[in-house]
Amino acid sequence: MTGRIRASADPATDDPDVASPSAETSAGASSRRAALLARFSSEQGGDHKHLITGSGVLVIGAAVQAVGGMLFSLIVAQGDTKSDFGNASALFTSVLFVTYLAGLGLPVSLARFSADRSRAAHVIFSWGVLATVVSSVVAASLYLGLVHPQAADVLWDWNPVGGFAVFAVVVLGSAFSLIVDVRCMTMRRWNLVLYRIVLVSVAKVALIPIGGQSSNRALLLFLYLGAPVAVSGIAGVFMLHRVTGSGHALTPKPPTARPFVRYSAVNYVSTLAYQAPYFALPVIVLVNVDASTNSSFYVAWGIVAIAFYVPSAIGQALLAEGGKDGAQVRSQVRLAMWLAIGLMAIGSVAAFLGKSVVIAAYGENYRDAAHILPAMMAAGIPWAITSLYLTEARVLHRNVVTVIITVTLTVSIIVPALILVPGEGKGHGLDGASTSWLIGNCIAAVVATAATWISRRTPDRGPAGIDPVLPGATPGNPGNLDLA
Repeated sequence: MTGRIRASADPATDDPDVASPSAETSAGASSRRAALLARFSSEQGGDHKHLITGSGVLVIGAAVQAVGGMLFSLIVAQGDTKSDFGNASALFTSVLFVTYLAGLGLPVSLARFSADRSRAAHVIFSWGVLATVVSSVVAASLYLGLVHPQAADVLWDWNPVGGFAVFAVVVLGSAFSLIVDVRCMTMRRWNLVLYRIVLVSVAKVALIPIGGQSSNRALLLFLYLGAPVAVSGIAGVFMLHRVTGSGHALTPKPPTARPFVRYSAVNYVSTLAYQAPYFALPVIVLVNVDASTNSSFYVAWGIVAIAFYVPSAIGQALLAEGGKDGAQVRSQVRLAMWLAIGLMAIGSVAAFLGKSVVIAAYGENYRDAAHILPAMMAAGIPWAITSLYLTEARVLHRNVVTVIITVTLTVSIIVPALILVPGEGKGHGLDGASTSWLIGNCIAAVVATAATWISRRTPDRGPAGIDPVLPGATPGNPGNLDLA
């Protein structure tokens, strides 16, 4: 099989590229060229084809999310009070933050250990579902109890018990949507991921007119933002058997159970660090500014978050494809890097040239959003570099590099944000948030590049540099990865 390491006493007779004299005589030049071309196509083009397909579908999905999010914000900004919009967006930001806390590293580990239709893959995914239920409820409870954002009063004013239940269910469904997407990606059912994104985007915009005069309008707007995602995640868990060919199962214990738990734990820590700025920065803003200012930040952040999803989505496609037989990891990373940087550069230029469009669309009350947008979008270029080098480290189980990249990213953004966002005047508030975001991402990209290039020149453990806990690894075939 392509990419496997084989032992042979006579490499010349075992290498398909080296023919024996008799074969040279009997085979014509054209047939040899055809055989080599076929081999090259299967090794190089096959994985790249799936990587490009997956990346393309996810980028389209990001564009759909961007359009849906902008339409939602635009309609609500024109028809609802800035306070209601600010509280609803603060609650939704809180859901994103809690979902990230409840992830347990599963979106990464399931892509590595639940990537086929085997019984073991189904069992591991089922364990992930149960773990997500527990972590979502616990994380929601801790967040509302310890952080207690001002926007949470919207929940308590409606109903203390019901408000918590609604928040927890939205968190749970959102967490489900992440692992369902990963399972579909590993099955190469990219179309299902796109369908879910489209349905969610359409649903949240279609719901806006309902309850326009309600006294609980902020709560309704929060539900319109979060409920479609949650419903799609919960429905996805129950319907996933149609994709994988088998229902959920908790037994028998798979042989990869212990490596799966260990890999999840390592990547949960790295994911917390990697995504901490992405989810924590909006929380830092919402606890330090009023609802009106937060609504301006949400408009800008909504655009930035969707744009930044593009490198993450390409990285997710790389993660799903990087461990399959015959994967050319180095060339895949190179291709993904050019694609991600190019798209983020285009987005940065568009944000700089389109500042006036934001003001024209949302009104003068949202001028602050247009002001911080270009700097925050420019951070997408270094973000692409950091994100994809981190994916390479995860595919190759380079845990030290993973920790270095993620910790640097977290510290370089969160620490300045904690200093600059609080306070009044120039350089604080939204200006402080945008400055922290841009500078921190630039620092992280420099460190990620240095750490990756050093690791590439450092001898890895074992053949091909693959950690033996990788699914499918054996002493002679550590993960079926070809790092050429």
